[in-house]
Amino acid sequence: MISNIKFRKILNDLKRRPEDAAKDLQISKNKISNILSGKNSMDFNLIKKAVKIWPVNFGDFFTFEDDTKNDFKLMRSFKSNQSSRIMHRGGKPYYLYKDTVMSKLSPFKPELITELMVVENNYANNKNVKFNNGHFLHQFTYFIGPVNFYYYQNGKKKISKMNTGDSMYISPYIQHSFTTRKNKKNVLGKILALTYSDKIDNETLNEISAIGINLAKKYRINNKTSGNYFWSNLNKFLDNSSTTIDVLQREIKNNLKKLKTQKKVPQHKIIVKIASFLNLNTRDLMPPRKNNSVKIQTYKNSKKWFYPDKKSSNYQIVELTNTSQLPYSRAYEITILRNKKNNIFLEVPTHQYIYNISDDKVKINLDNFVVTLNPQDSIYIKPNKKHNFYGKGKIVVLRIGGRISGESLQQISMITEKNLERAVKDHNQWFNK
Repeated sequence: MISNIKFRKILNDLKRRPEDAAKDLQISKNKISNILSGKNSMDFNLIKKAVKIWPVNFGDFFTFEDDTKNDFKLMRSFKSNQSSRIMHRGGKPYYLYKDTVMSKLSPFKPELITELMVVENNYANNKNVKFNNGHFLHQFTYFIGPVNFYYYQNGKKKISKMNTGDSMYISPYIQHSFTTRKNKKNVLGKILALTYSDKIDNETLNEISAIGINLAKKYRINNKTSGNYFWSNLNKFLDNSSTTIDVLQREIKNNLKKLKTQKKVPQHKIIVKIASFLNLNTRDLMPPRKNNSVKIQTYKNSKKWFYPDKKSSNYQIVELTNTSQLPYSRAYEITILRNKKNNIFLEVPTHQYIYNISDDKVKINLDNFVVTLNPQDSIYIKPNKKHNFYGKGKIVVLRIGGRISGESLQQISMITEKNLERAVKDHNQWFNK
C-alpha cells in the first residue's frame, strides 16, 4: 500500500519542500500537496521517476499491510485442509503439506507436514530418504508420532529418532529430510515445521545484493572458536574507527597482540577497557556463547515448570529447543490447567504463533475478546497484545522477535513515547515556515 505519510517522510529525509519535490519530479506543487494530503494517490509512474532521480528504493514508498483483525489472525483447520498438497520425491509421495496461520506482519511461514514415506530401518543412508537442498529460513520443528529426522553435519548424513514432544532447530541451508518410522499402529508421523526469518530477512538480502557478494562476504566474522570470533569482530571495530591494535594496546596498557596470537578471549576487565576506548558496549565485543547449526532436544530432557507458580498454576510449560544465537526465538508446549476465565495475563514482546495440538478446545482471551481455538486451528498474535488461555487443551507456541528486538529495542527506547508515535504517524514538514 502506498502511503502519503511515507511520501512525507521521504521528502523530510531528503530535505525537500513540496515546491522542491515538484521541481525535481516536473509536476505541479498542487499535485504534490494533494498527494501529501491524501486527496490524490501517487501513481506508479511517478514513483519510478522518483526512484530514478532520488537516492530511494521502491520499497520506501510502500507500507506493510496489516492483515490482522483485533491484533490477531486465525486459521481454522478446514482452511488448513483446503491448502493440502502432496510433494513427491524420487517419483513417490513423500510429504503432505498443509498451511497453518501466516500473517503479512510476522516473520514465520509455518506448515503441518505428514511424512508419507515409511522406512523399514533407521539408517542415515537409506536409499528411500530424499534430502532437500536446505532453505534460507531458520526452522523450528515439533514432532508428532514416530518420525525420523535426517540431516547433514560436517559433510556426513545423520539421523535422529524423534517422537511426540521432541523438537529441533536447524540453521539456514542445512540439508535435511523426514520420514515415518515403521510402527505397529501404522500411523504416519507429522511435524509442525515452523520456518522463519530473524535479523537476516529479505530487506537485508536486498542490501547485500546491492553491495555485491564480493564485498558482502567480508562482513563475515570468523566464529570457529570464541577467540577467533573476538579478534575477528574487534578487527571490524578497529577498521571502522581507523585505528590499530598497536594504538589500542598502548592506550589500555595491555599486551593485546600476545592474546590475539594465542586466540584467547581477554579477561572481562580488559574488554571493559577496550569498549571504553572505542566507545562501545561490552556486549558488542563478546563472542556468542554457542553456535548451533543443528540442535535436537528430546521431550524427557526438556525443562518443565508451572506458571505463575506451582500453587496457583494456570499452565504447565515445557521449554522446547532453542538456541542462544537467536535469543528472541523461543518455543514452548503449554498445557492449560484452568477451565474458566482468569486475571493472570501474558504480555509477550514477540510475534506469536500458536497451534492447538490437543483434541480439546482452547479459549483465548484477548483483551476481553474471546477466541475459540479448535483442535488443529492456529492463530497469530501481535507482540505486546495482552492475552491468556483457559480450557483443558494443549498448544505449541513459537515466539519470534522479528525486526524489533535486540539492538532495535535499545534504539526504540532512546525515543520518547510521544516521538515514537510521531515517527509512525508524522505528516508534518520537518520545519515550520
